[in-house]
Amino acid sequence: MEDEEYEKSRSRIIQSIRSCWIAEQSVVPVLRKLVDELGSSDDRVGTAFQVVNYMAWAFDIRLAIAGKFTRWHGIGGDLSDEETEVRFEGFITWPPQL
Repeated sequence: MEDEEYEKSRSRIIQSIRSCWIAEQSVVPVLRKLVDELGSSDDRVGTAFQVVNYMAWAFDIRLAIAGKFTRWHGIGGDLSDEETEVRFEGFITWPPQL
């Protein structure tokens, strides 16, 4: 039963951040939404790990590329919101072009 609950939660979070991307077309609001969805935690490394995985799953981004999102200051990185937007422009292309 735990696996089923986890998958439901995972699917809900992915849908939520995809919807945020479609509405905002901006990386920082998606990252903020994702961190909010994951809930508060004092474990920044764990949160960063989850952010990388969810961004990879939600937007079909390779983990090596998604790992760069850990540079955002909201999860302990060194990039401001503005720098994050500039640095990661073009990383998310959703929905996929057919």
